[in-house]
Amino acid sequence: MIDSHCHLTDPYYGGGEDIIKNMAADGLEALVTVGYDARTSAECARLAANDGVYATVGLHPGEIKEGDDLGGILPLLRLPKVVALGEIGLDYHWYDVPREVQKKYFEMQLEAACEYRKPVVIHSRDCDGDMLPILKNWAKRLPAGLVMHCFSSSAELAKEYVRLGFYISFAGPVTFKNAKRGDAIRAVPDELLLAETDSPYLTPVPHRGEKNRPSNVRYVIEKLALERGTDFAAVERITTENAKRFYGIK
Repeated sequence: MIDSHCHLTDPYYGGGEDIIKNMAADGLEALVTVGYDARTSAECARLAANDGVYATVGLHPGEIKEGDDLGGILPLLRLPKVVALGEIGLDYHWYDVPREVQKKYFEMQLEAACEYRKPVVIHSRDCDGDMLPILKNWAKRLPAGLVMHCFSSSAELAKEYVRLGFYISFAGPVTFKNAKRGDAIRAVPDELLLAETDSPYLTPVPHRGEKNRPSNVRYVIEKLALERGTDFAAVERITTENAKRFYGIK
């Protein structure tokens, strides 16, 4: 299995050493630890020195401070195991960063993805009306592709992103009792499907209420298999191959 999106820099993991040490025992071939500001991006890049660990770097919309120049983040994209720019995007739900400021920094980073020829990891919450037009405008200019991380929107929107050639990644919320994501899960073709934990957040059933771990990606894969009418082995193979292709993991 590959957990295509987790946050080993979270204080809960105490540096992430135990997670990394136990990857093989947990059935993890690889994981991608995701930065969201200059500090966590640098730490993710450092953790990527470990076998099986890869990093992304970026400025999350909730972490933007007007005047940020991205100078502590973008040079990290030159490191060989920094495999993507992200997570970046828009969030109109939780944060008081003005929408125009979020869009400005979002497009600055999309421009950097073009320059550095890196895939992009997108954070999108309560912003579909702005996100879709922006990504339609950028779709043909992004040389290495894009993934909609922790997808939680409709099947219709999933189809729009699929038509643009974007990957769609699902996380723990698809396992929740009140989840209504089956149509969206089925709308994604095999070649664009990814699985993630977003750990230590969004812990899937049956461990909901506990802190999440990358190994719990197995429960996401199980749910994807159930909704797609196939088995765990098939979806594990598909999501692993897709993660390797998208991130350039050898």
